[in-house]
Parts: sequence; C-alpha cells; structure tokens
Amino acid sequence: MNPQIRNPMERMYRRTFYYNFENEPILYGRRYTWLCYEVKIKKDPSKLPWDTGVFPGQVRPKFQSNRRYEVYFQPQYHAEMYFLSWFCGNQLPAYKHFQITWFVSWNPCPDCVAKVTEFLAEHRNVTLTISAARLYYYWGKDWRRALCRLHQAGARVKIMDDEEFAYCWENCVYNGGQPFMPWDKFDDNYAFLHLKLKEILRNPMEAMYPHTFYFHFKNLRKAYGRNETWLCFAVEIIKQRSTVPWKTGVFRNQVDPETHCHAERCFLSWFRGNTLSPKKNYQVTWYTSWSPCPECAGEVAEFLATHSNVKLTIYTARLYYFWRTHYQQGLRSLSEEGASVEIMGYEDFKCCWENFVYNGDEPFKPWKGIKYNFLFLDSKLQEILE
Repeated sequence: MNPQIRNPMERMYRRTFYYNFENEPILYGRRYTWLCYEVKIKKDPSKLPWDTGVFPGQVRPKFQSNRRYEVYFQPQYHAEMYFLSWFCGNQLPAYKHFQITWFVSWNPCPDCVAKVTEFLAEHRNVTLTISAARLYYYWGKDWRRALCRLHQAGARVKIMDDEEFAYCWENCVYNGGQPFMPWDKFDDNYAFLHLKLKEILRNPMEAMYPHTFYFHFKNLRKAYGRNETWLCFAVEIIKQRSTVPWKTGVFRNQVDPETHCHAERCFLSWFRGNTLSPKKNYQVTWYTSWSPCPECAGEVAEFLATHSNVKLTIYTARLYYFWRTHYQQGLRSLSEEGASVEIMGYEDFKCCWENFVYNGDEPFKPWKGIKYNFLFLDSKLQEILE
C-alpha cells in the first residue's frame, strides 16, 4: 500500500488553500490532490476530533533512458495513499470505531479508489466521508465508475459546501485570524458539481461487495448498526405468459442532506426516468435488507395504484420496526395495492449472493440462525398482513 509512512502536515498556507481548493468545475494546473482530514472516535464523550491534519500529493520525477526527466504520478504517492499508510501505521485498537472525513481538492483516482475500498473492507470499525471540492474527469467512464465504487463500498461521497470550506479554513490553514472568503461563482460552482455527482450516483450499482452483503442482509432479530437499506432489483418484461430479463442492479440509501433519498425512492426515480413505458408490462423483484419505512411504503403503494402494468414482489431480510402500528400499516398498504411482500429465506439469500454480489465464484455461506430467524420474521409478517 505504501512506500513509506509519512506524517501529516499541521496546516497549509492561505495561498495554497485558495489555489488548490477553488471549486471551479474545470481547472488547469492543479495536478495533484491536497487532502485535509478529521478523525473522530465514535461515542467519545469529549466529541472532539482525535486528530486533524493535511496530506499533499507529490509529483515525482522519473528518469528515462533518453536521460530526460518526465513528471508523472504514481498512486502510492497520492495524498489518499499517504493517509491510509499513516492511519494504518498508528495501529489503532480494533474495538474503537472511527469516523474519518476527508476534504479533498479532487476526488480520488480509480487506483486510489481500489485501495480505499480494500481498506474499508478490512476495517469494519471505520466509516469514511469524502467531501470533494471538485470532480476529476467527471465525464470519463472509469472516473464515474470509481465514484460509484466508493459509494457501494460504504463511503459517503459529497461535494464540499460553504460550511466545509469554512471548517477547512479554520482547522487546516494558517489563516492569520482572517475569515474564509468565498470566491466569485462559489455557489454556482457548488450547485453544478452537486447536481453532477447526484446524477452519477443516481444510477444503480452493478453489484455489492461480499462484506457489505453479509453485514447488511444478515437476518438478525436485533440488527444494530444497520442504519441504511440496500435494495437489489430485477426488472423483467412480461410477454404473454413468460418474462424476459431486462435490467438488474443495486441501490442503497443516498444520504444527500437535501433529499435523504431512501433506496426505494432511488429505484422509483430511476425506473420512471429510464425504463418505464406504458406500452409494456413489468415484473419487478426487490431483495431488500430492511422492509420499507411508512413513507416509502406509501409512495410505492401510490406508484403501483397508478401503474397497473407493474407487478412488484418484495423479499426482505428483516422487518423494520414491525411492532409499530404505522410501520405495519405501510406493509399492509403495499399488499392492498397488489405487491407481494415476503421474508427472504435461504434460497433468496443464495439468489441474491449469486446475482448481486462480487462473489469471486465463492458459494453462499449461511450464518448461524438463518432458518430460525426466517421462521420468526415470517410469522410476524403473516400476523401483520392478516
């Protein structure tokens, strides 16, 4: 992962910050990334950051056979890699949970994204938020895919807003006591980049990683720490008495502060805008880590009521707040509009693993209690729907 462990800088100079963090969508001359970070320990009564600092990327000269030097970039010299090397080198205790926030001048390159996803898979006690001043090559397929990979690996990816710029100025810049001063078109640039990122992340992911599946889809009766829904879907076109596979993918909750778009709403938005035709009949199948909340259940029920050409089957790993009346009513409203709501059993988990997980050709490995938990949840669902 790293050629050496490099310690962070405390702060950067004002001119460095203003030059490298300007949020103009297309900028020339900013050839490497600056990374400001904040590390917090969850449930720390002081609520203060455990550490803050700055990592700059580096441009390294490479000696060529023709005795000329060429400026080039290697991923191990990127700011993201320096941070991971430093963080892992501290040998922090695994029983503590860390919240890491990166404020970066550019979003990570595809090579760094691959290392970040490995890091998150190996460190389940870490959550990562990446707030970027700008999007690098946001029109390029590989770079767009890299942003989606971060998202599906569990990282929160967003565009830096005015409060975050001010936070970086206060905590990561030798500011001389001066306040942060936004530049011309600051708000317009943020709005453009925010919408561009939203557009990139609104499309479904191809699949999820094994650790994500096993963590979020385990059908525990008390599933602590699973604060978001993952939704795997298959859309088929109904032709006479048979169905033809059409689209598959994965959605997860989007934690955009403006929309808080749940996975179910992400699907409906995508389905309406990309696939749905009044001239075709559809069979839609969902495999969800949680059953829908009342608001999403109501929106899905309303969608089904106005789209008689869509049939929906929902297989859910767990029931969300099933003892609360309005959550029960949400599930009944789905059933009343023709949706089939069922609890995921062994075969459903196996199907999900084989079709929606980067499984490396490994077989699905059921966990202890999978059958007992299924029977318990199935009995509760039948009581609700009777």
